[in-house]
Amino acid sequence: MYTYTGDGMETRPSVQLVDREHELSILADLLKDAAEGRSSIALMTGPTGSGKTRLMQTFCKRAEEHHATVLTAVASPAERSIPLGVMDQLFRSEALPREFRHRVGELLTEELSTSRVRDPILANQPSIAVAHGLRSILLELGRRGPVVMSIDDLQFADGPSLQMLLFLQRRTKASRTLLLLAEAPTIRSPHPVFHAELFRQPNCHKIRLEMFTRVSTHAMIRARLGPARAMELTDAYHEASGGSPLFLSALLDDHEAAHRTLTGFHRSEPAVPDEAFRNALTGCLFLAGPAVLEVACTVAAMEAEGTSPASIAHILGRNTATVEHAIATLTATGVLRSGRFRHPAARTAVLEQVPPDRRHELHLRVATVLQNEGSPPVVVAEQLVAANRAPEGWMINVLREAARTELAAGRAETAGEYLKLALTYGTDGRQLGALIADRMRLDWRTSPLRAMRHTPWLKDAMRRGHLSGQDSALLIRSLLWHGRYAEARESLTLWEEDEARSHGFPSEELSTFNRWVGYTHPSLVAAAEAAPVPGTWVEGRQRAGGTPVLGSRACVRPVRSSGRKSINELARLLAQGPDDDTLTITEGVLHSVGLGDGTFESLHAALLALLCADHPDKAAAWSEELLKVAAQHGATCWQAVFAAVRAEAALRQGDMTTAVRHGEAALAHLSPTGWGVALGSPLATLILAHTHLGQYEQAAQYVRLPVPDVLFDSRYGLHYLHARGQFHLSRNRPGAALADFESCGRLMEEWGIDLPSLVPWRGGAAEALLALGHGGRARLLVEEQLRHPGNNLPRARGASLRVLAAASDPSDRPALLHQAVRLLHPDVGRFELARTMADLADAYRESGDPAQARTMADRAAGMLRSCRVATEWEQPSAVPGPVHPPEPEPVPVEEGPDGAELLTDAERRVAELAAVGATNRAIGRKLYITTSTVEQHLTRVYRKLNVSRRGDLALRLNIVPAGAESA
Repeated sequence: MYTYTGDGMETRPSVQLVDREHELSILADLLKDAAEGRSSIALMTGPTGSGKTRLMQTFCKRAEEHHATVLTAVASPAERSIPLGVMDQLFRSEALPREFRHRVGELLTEELSTSRVRDPILANQPSIAVAHGLRSILLELGRRGPVVMSIDDLQFADGPSLQMLLFLQRRTKASRTLLLLAEAPTIRSPHPVFHAELFRQPNCHKIRLEMFTRVSTHAMIRARLGPARAMELTDAYHEASGGSPLFLSALLDDHEAAHRTLTGFHRSEPAVPDEAFRNALTGCLFLAGPAVLEVACTVAAMEAEGTSPASIAHILGRNTATVEHAIATLTATGVLRSGRFRHPAARTAVLEQVPPDRRHELHLRVATVLQNEGSPPVVVAEQLVAANRAPEGWMINVLREAARTELAAGRAETAGEYLKLALTYGTDGRQLGALIADRMRLDWRTSPLRAMRHTPWLKDAMRRGHLSGQDSALLIRSLLWHGRYAEARESLTLWEEDEARSHGFPSEELSTFNRWVGYTHPSLVAAAEAAPVPGTWVEGRQRAGGTPVLGSRACVRPVRSSGRKSINELARLLAQGPDDDTLTITEGVLHSVGLGDGTFESLHAALLALLCADHPDKAAAWSEELLKVAAQHGATCWQAVFAAVRAEAALRQGDMTTAVRHGEAALAHLSPTGWGVALGSPLATLILAHTHLGQYEQAAQYVRLPVPDVLFDSRYGLHYLHARGQFHLSRNRPGAALADFESCGRLMEEWGIDLPSLVPWRGGAAEALLALGHGGRARLLVEEQLRHPGNNLPRARGASLRVLAAASDPSDRPALLHQAVRLLHPDVGRFELARTMADLADAYRESGDPAQARTMADRAAGMLRSCRVATEWEQPSAVPGPVHPPEPEPVPVEEGPDGAELLTDAERRVAELAAVGATNRAIGRKLYITTSTVEQHLTRVYRKLNVSRRGDLALRLNIVPAGAESA
């Protein structure tokens, strides 16, 4: 700051002005010259917001305090058409002594009232008499002390005032006046003649104000907020303000306001730009001129890096040079950097200045230009959404393509916005059908139930022939997911008939879909084969030019797409069993196909093929990867399905705890209702895992969970029946278990997917038959399973041999179980291996080889620990043992005193179960203890009760004998 004295100005620090010492020094020298009778002109230039006004006001205030007469005026665009408007402001200033005001009033009133101001030829020629009168006033004022005439925003001054200023300057060079002018650069100088004349004056000095450096920014923040805050905020605020003193001051105002009103706000954090910043920005843009404002609004609308001036010129209908100058102005003022707004708040503030209708029209023009320039669909779609309009056909296609791009990138919410707008303006039937299908796909990712709201429109579009094959498949899959088989069959018939009319043979899309339905909802295949519609192929023979019956392999064309290979392979695997190519094909698909709406079913099929081909370890690894991708997409439905596969893989590996965790996660991602008929998949895994863990109450809760009847028309019903049968078997309800296993088998045979590696129903039925005392039938079932296609896999064959051993003579059991142990591998069937080892330990014990029995039992216990099943000696054991035929009826013995009181609680529970015919393994499952613990308890029971066999226990404990089923 500078203070005027008789000898000049002395510096004094100012809080308001930072980094302007040099400019103030120049003005102080010019004022000193004026005081000595040498008039001067100072023209300050600089971008809007660079601090010209603040510098002028500060200087004028100090000059006035030290006896200088200061006359001020501010030009305005609104008063540009008023002749001598600036001169009127200047000489009617309150600073003018009273005795001069009357003279000025007479001069200007007479000038403004004459008709000459209405003459366009004389409009810019002020009256000589008025000019001389004002000159006389200035000279008289100068005798009292220096006179400062300050005019801000000179670019908006009226022509007559500028002519008057030139007249006065030419005639007052030896006066004590300082003419202080400030103007912002414009695209074109509004007063080129005035500038040319002004710069010819030898006493004219041009002062250029630059934006703040980082050091200056730090100094200003330090002066306002203190040194600590300055260290923390300087970088952020210097970047946001672009060095503009105007914007920086506004940001600090907002910062202080925020900390005054927000409790608990960290003062070290920059406040979000608010009202002061918005006001400063909009004021700056309005002063910069209409062209600059228009360009700023267009840049705000485009919001793209490196916005092309030519594109903006095309949008606004202006020439490129004008746009380039406007961008340069916006960059100089600190609004833009590299063609983009420095702060998002600036962009928002600019767009808010545009009325909604005009803003929407601007976005629509931007979208058209970007489309013509070949911009990506997403960039164009953003503009259409901002415009909230898509009146032309090409815009609908752009929105749909952009939605697909956003979906692939995992931005479902944005994709939904694009589709919503497209659906609002779409009119063409086929186009609308495709859009509704896309909307259904989007909804399906998170809620299959919500996705079903679109089915009425899609069914109508299919009847009109407006759906593509891909969209037809989507509709039918959705109907099947929720068990709406009649509607699915009707829609499939329409698709087949359309294919027959169009091509005469099924397309690749329909062929692949047939195979998918064949293993997922095979009841639909059975119904189609039982009642073929006229005009379809049956067993490879065409009828009247129709399409092939669903599931008929003779009519399925080769699948070329890598994404569809997995569906093709899984269908073949279920019919014939796996071979050496299965792993290569399925992993090839998983490696080459990315997760998306069009590939989800293929990837799911690949995982199922790995499970059926006895590669649960690989299925587990791949499902983990797909779970991560599904989470990135925010697709909870995909996460649920892949979590169910991960749970089943863990179950087959023998990791029961992991199976429960992922099974519960699958149900957490989707409600039971949202799962539809596919609910059978996670339920089956959870029932089996809890059963194997000995957690029967938890398993029972899932068994009691209501399931739709249509569940048993799908593949998922097979897994559920098998799991429920195993649960019944573990609870010594072999009759109920057998019913479930036989129902499962009947459906698998009927549907043509009777593969032991998918669901080994014969093994479960054989165990139930053994518990019921039907050893012969059990053996026949297991032998049939061993001969069945697909039973050559080690895990499936090993499990079959274990059950066969239970149905064979005791002398044959060790050899069969040894063979099963050699087949089973810990990495893909650890739990089944543990069961087989436990059975082998029992076989050794029954054959009189306790040493071998103990060794094998220890190995089984170690294997159980690796399965994450509780295996401490007195902890629950989850290993169900071999099921043997019921022992002979107990032989009566002499009745003795009741010995129950002689037993501990644990011994009594074991004895009661043994008395009714339960095997040691069944007792262990029932009481959550190991078989060895059961044997120890029984040894003590026999000794205390003085009996030598199980048959005597019932009489000693006063228990009515019953079969093993009642245990």
